[in-house]
Amino acid sequence: MNKQVRLTRHDLEHLATTLEGALTIANRPQFYLWAQGALQGFIPHETVYCAFGDMDSMQFRFETFSRSPRKVLQKGGTDPVKDLLPHVVDDWLRYGRQPRVYCPTSTEQVGRRQLISDMKKLQLGPAVAHGPSEVQGHFGSFFLFAGMPHSPGPRDIHLLHLFMPYLHMVLYRVLGRQTDGVGSASEVLPSAMFSKREIQVLHWIKNGKTNLEISQILEISQPTVKCHVQNIMRKLNVTNRAQAVGKSATLRLVAPTDQN
Repeated sequence: MNKQVRLTRHDLEHLATTLEGALTIANRPQFYLWAQGALQGFIPHETVYCAFGDMDSMQFRFETFSRSPRKVLQKGGTDPVKDLLPHVVDDWLRYGRQPRVYCPTSTEQVGRRQLISDMKKLQLGPAVAHGPSEVQGHFGSFFLFAGMPHSPGPRDIHLLHLFMPYLHMVLYRVLGRQTDGVGSASEVLPSAMFSKREIQVLHWIKNGKTNLEISQILEISQPTVKCHVQNIMRKLNVTNRAQAVGKSATLRLVAPTDQN
């Protein structure tokens, strides 16, 4: 948390009112009104994507709360952010579960240019993301605030830290009040965070092939195969090939040839 950020007396009074309001939220409409109302004074945004489930294994679903109709998941439709969220969560995990800023002017673009480019294509605008770092397992959560009117700075990150326990608490209270526990949430499949080539490499790892053999089968270089294997292990949060095979089976990650 940035100790250089100072809140004014007015900020503190507004903060107390906003946090008190969070304690009374009991359903989805109330969460929407709070997020698009009082919370806007601290974290202004157009849309917030609230993910819930196991972030480490990418087994989670998400709810969308937006003031813009085009950002809301329509019945029978597809939310384009669905395939992007796993990559945003992965970025957060790789950088120690710290708040992540996404905007073209961000100074932390090494290894993230494609992600920021994809977010720009989806017209998400400046965004910031974070989750409760101390909560792991099946009851984790993650929040992506998109469409901010400015590039997120130290103040936004400071406030995100302050609000995170309340956001987590409110989200799960809302989920618990819904009849089926998930409402209209969209499911994010673990496979969304893997490229087609990584799935192919994983398939041949399952079949006991070495990097040399995989390079010959896929007609790519050994260094490229090694890079794919390292990315697979990082995304699965494992340290060896045997663990990768076991965890991929649990997550049902398959290539077309696995189903023959």
